[in-house]
Amino acid sequence: MKTQVVHLELHDDVVSARDKMSWAKTARILLVWPRRKRILARTLDLRLLQRHAASLGAQLGLVTRSAEVRRAADELGIPFFATILEAQSKPWRKRNPRPKPIRRSPRPNLHQLRAEAYPPESAWQRHSAARLTFFTLGVLAVLAVVLLFVPSATISLDPVLQVQELALRVNASPSLSSINVAGSLPAREISILVEGDQSVPVTGQASVPDKPAQGVAHFRNLTTSVVGVPAGTVICTTTEPVVKFLTMQDGVLEAGVDKTLDIPIRAVEPGPGGNLTAATLIAIEGSLGTELAVTNPEPTSGGTERTVAVPTADDRARLNAALLAELRQQALDQLSNQISAGDLLFPDTLVVARILDEIYRPVEGQPGETLTLTMKGKFSIQYAQASDLNALAAAALAAGLTMDKLPVTDTVTVEIVEPPISQAGGATTFSFHASQMLKPNINLSSVARAVQGLSPSEAIQRLGAMFPLVSPPQIELIPSWWPWLPLLQFRITIKV
Repeated sequence: MKTQVVHLELHDDVVSARDKMSWAKTARILLVWPRRKRILARTLDLRLLQRHAASLGAQLGLVTRSAEVRRAADELGIPFFATILEAQSKPWRKRNPRPKPIRRSPRPNLHQLRAEAYPPESAWQRHSAARLTFFTLGVLAVLAVVLLFVPSATISLDPVLQVQELALRVNASPSLSSINVAGSLPAREISILVEGDQSVPVTGQASVPDKPAQGVAHFRNLTTSVVGVPAGTVICTTTEPVVKFLTMQDGVLEAGVDKTLDIPIRAVEPGPGGNLTAATLIAIEGSLGTELAVTNPEPTSGGTERTVAVPTADDRARLNAALLAELRQQALDQLSNQISAGDLLFPDTLVVARILDEIYRPVEGQPGETLTLTMKGKFSIQYAQASDLNALAAAALAAGLTMDKLPVTDTVTVEIVEPPISQAGGATTFSFHASQMLKPNINLSSVARAVQGLSPSEAIQRLGAMFPLVSPPQIELIPSWWPWLPLLQFRITIKV
């Protein structure tokens, strides 16, 4: 009969051995144990392997020299062999499982067992006086527990408070990052953008051109053809500075050399610079200069100038200073509203960090009755945060506390008594007055220990003698009809 030989490894367990057996397609499966190694030696392991082989429709056989494995196989009726050759040459006879010995014991005496399990009570235990005594002790024990653990009390104390005061001179610097109890704190910085405009009347005067000069230009034809002179033709002087005139209307010179034509002209630029002597305008701009000759037979006249108001450098400087001062005050007001309540500004540290826009109207060199300046700038200032002031005040006050006093939470107040003065080096000094409320340092355990087991009136008298109180202590008992404070300390709650 064909046999599938499966070799087991040292790391194999029931799961891996069953997996290897599942690949077998024969009627007999022979498991080979590794030599002198102890694996799958339990009867339960072999039982599981035997059942798996049966589910595959195969008979299970073992090759092992382990006495423990052979003994377990013998109990289960699994054939085993010393070698693979022996297993393949000998028939596999199914071994009958070794029967388990049956132990026989005499039938138990149930009456005796019942008597042993429930022995009869002693005579004194059945006596009514004993039972009454034990019942009374139980009731007293319950009462003692109630007396100790049920009552509770809450005592409210209102001690007399004291005021702690301190005057401190403070040095604030942007180079610091934290407070120092000696009187130093960091100077924070905040910035803001402000813009505005302002106008002033100008004080300067200047002469500016008013009306252009006028005259007549005499054109002479240099060709034998008809030559047209369009309006706007430019004629000018040949000496420096060059003065230009424009023809004021169209004209046509007849054909023929030395034919002439007079056309009215006007100076391009207004002002007395256009008042020229005769025979000064002798050049023609453009292509007509080769076809025509020109001159002014009479002097040109009518060019005038007028006196106007013009901004001076002093006007600009005065307006700049006035607007900058206004923007500084505007920045200071806005920064005062921007900081948090309790923060302290250092006005002397307000500086112009950067000018973003500076526009004058009219521009330099142009006339105008009024000079207007529009400016936009970034201003920065140093300040002390309220949290730093309160922390410094609390630390300085705490340094002066004694062991018998405790600060009352959220009672620290800071009042500036000397305004901040900033030095050239960047440090700012000022003084403030700090104060806080103090309460007695009450040991709650000692208070509870002092009044435990007392009546409320006795407890009130004792507490009044221990501490200075604004009003008598308030004692709340639970239950309210209980005549004494609890005997156990942890059942008493103290509220200050």
